[in-house]
Amino acid sequence: MVEHDVLYARDDGIGIITLNRAERLNALTHEMLHRINSLIEDIKRDDTVRVVILTGNGRAFSAGTDLTDEVPQTAETEIELMKERFSTEYRQSMWFFNSIPKPVICAINGAAVGIGAEFTLHCDIRIAAESARWGQVFVLRGMVPDTGAGTYLLPRIVGLSKACELVFSGDIIDAEEMLRIGLVSKVVPDAELMPTAREMAKRLTRGAPLAVQMAKQLMYTGLERTMEAHQEATRYCFQLSCRTEDFQEGIRSFFEKREPCWRGK
Repeated sequence: MVEHDVLYARDDGIGIITLNRAERLNALTHEMLHRINSLIEDIKRDDTVRVVILTGNGRAFSAGTDLTDEVPQTAETEIELMKERFSTEYRQSMWFFNSIPKPVICAINGAAVGIGAEFTLHCDIRIAAESARWGQVFVLRGMVPDTGAGTYLLPRIVGLSKACELVFSGDIIDAEEMLRIGLVSKVVPDAELMPTAREMAKRLTRGAPLAVQMAKQLMYTGLERTMEAHQEATRYCFQLSCRTEDFQEGIRSFFEKREPCWRGK
């Protein structure tokens, strides 16, 4: 069942989505993507979840799209299926991670290639296990990066020149290179990946929920706005945040020298 291929758990304000097809290196099927999108909609409505972690089970984060999940399987039928899979609606669904009004951490275990690499880019923060490998391999199969993250977000993360090299070559890079170019925030031993992701997630829950939500929105909308438009949006969000109960709590807790108790209001 597809529910078993994508696991979801909640723990102390953290929602954890786990790709769970280890025997197929977590290669993604159309049904798995629908399941992930459904989970994301649930997470958006769940105020008890403050941070999301995306990871994979086994020795790979995701080896990309499962090219053998449909039958009968021939090159011709796969070409038609790929055209259907990557419709506008399908591609846009991958941006659901960016639309979650909460931080999303990607804990990259093992290989992340193809759409697996795209998935990592849609997350806000990335950390990698020492065994992690990452590659935009689309051109090696006659395609462009399927969700658009490789050509839109990647240049903004690592710079245009390096993004061009990675996309045009289809090279697969190791964890240390991922760290060197700024693709990930840190690299840790494999056994420490999830504990590190959880620790980071807990740090991200220290801020007021509405303030974090607006900050994330400003980050992504700022990619397209002019500086003047972004300044105006920032002024609006700042004024809005100053009218929240959490703003008052933040000021009071500072003067009372105690930890704030956020209500998300």
